[in-house]
Amino acid sequence: TDCRYIGRKSMSLYFLTFLLLAGGTLCAWFRPQYEERIYLGCWGVATVCLCFRFGQGTDYGTYHAIYETIPAVIDFSKGYICGFYPEIGWRLLSAAFKVFHAPFWVFTMVIGLAEMLLIDRFLRRYVPMKTAGLFLLYPVLFVTYMVSGLRQGWAICLFLGILVPFYMERKWVAYVLGVLLAASFHRVGYAWLVLVVAYYLPLKGMAGLTGLSVIGGLTLQIGAVEQLLVRILPVYHLKQFLLKGEISVLATGERLVSFGMVILLYGWIKREGKEVERKTELLLKAYMCNICFYMLLSGSAYYASRYAAIFKVLECAVVAALVLEKKDHVAKAVAGFFFGLTMLMGVKNLQAMAVNCGYDKPKNNFWDFPYVSVFQREAIEQYIPYEKRLWKKYQIEVEDQKLWMITGEEEGDG
Repeated sequence: TDCRYIGRKSMSLYFLTFLLLAGGTLCAWFRPQYEERIYLGCWGVATVCLCFRFGQGTDYGTYHAIYETIPAVIDFSKGYICGFYPEIGWRLLSAAFKVFHAPFWVFTMVIGLAEMLLIDRFLRRYVPMKTAGLFLLYPVLFVTYMVSGLRQGWAICLFLGILVPFYMERKWVAYVLGVLLAASFHRVGYAWLVLVVAYYLPLKGMAGLTGLSVIGGLTLQIGAVEQLLVRILPVYHLKQFLLKGEISVLATGERLVSFGMVILLYGWIKREGKEVERKTELLLKAYMCNICFYMLLSGSAYYASRYAAIFKVLECAVVAALVLEKKDHVAKAVAGFFFGLTMLMGVKNLQAMAVNCGYDKPKNNFWDFPYVSVFQREAIEQYIPYEKRLWKKYQIEVEDQKLWMITGEEEGDG
């Protein structure tokens, strides 16, 4: 079969998976007795979609190039341990696969399966409506990080499947060690350390910090404040954040409105004198960190989205628990809001992936974006000169690593 014909005439597997999750969520809502069967079917299709893709995702080619540069034999020199991008955990994980001469598509397949198993562990423990939880995770985690931003996707899945249980059970030594492990794959993971403090703060205290974060984020948008901070702390990343970053009004609004809906539902439940489960309140406090980080970093949509997403993934558990806690017209309205928002964000992020993948032909849309599997790897060349681009990126990564190692040696000599 001509793969170009399939790409142009068939509905994208990514979009079909998304529609299946949406349909499964509705079926499980109206027929909860079939929840387990529906969830297993949806989880299985999503796992196949993730594990068997090839060359797709905005950063897939870049990570493939990095993978090819990493030697199977680990060099414990300062240049290797402290030097080149990416973080040491990802390099060691890549090297472990290269010892067995595993191609990159095998690496992504195994990582994808492990991620889905970690998500399954999280959903079964903390999300009463598992299919809905998987659906809510699709835009913020699945298509954005698990398909594209591989390192951060892996770190977030470790957080959900392993670190959240440690947080809930106050196993702080294991939690901190787990955070350091996750951060060795992507440095945004260090932000999870704040949950050690957030756990002991009362919910009202977290709400107060959230309000202060909103005020602080708005203050940082004032030009005079930006200039003052840059003069006091002339650090490169601070300059990039304050002077080069741009605020995303839509993304900021989406997070504030979503947070407002969650707090509205929680307040409604408390107003009626009902008790909310302890684990739901703990997850709610962790979820509030999503707003704290996003608003403080809102001056740069790039930084804000990366640091907020690692907490926003808990939204699925909080929403599902609160909706089932109330079970009335208000809860149904909130459930409908998040269903519609997830549909909107899912389509938006799928369209972004289709546009940013760099396919030369055909013109890509979220509904017919061609799915290339590991069984038809050569078919990727019908859309982009994948091998040519891969080795061009490979040369860039090699040069970057040489610069890092030279810098590391100079620092060592100093």
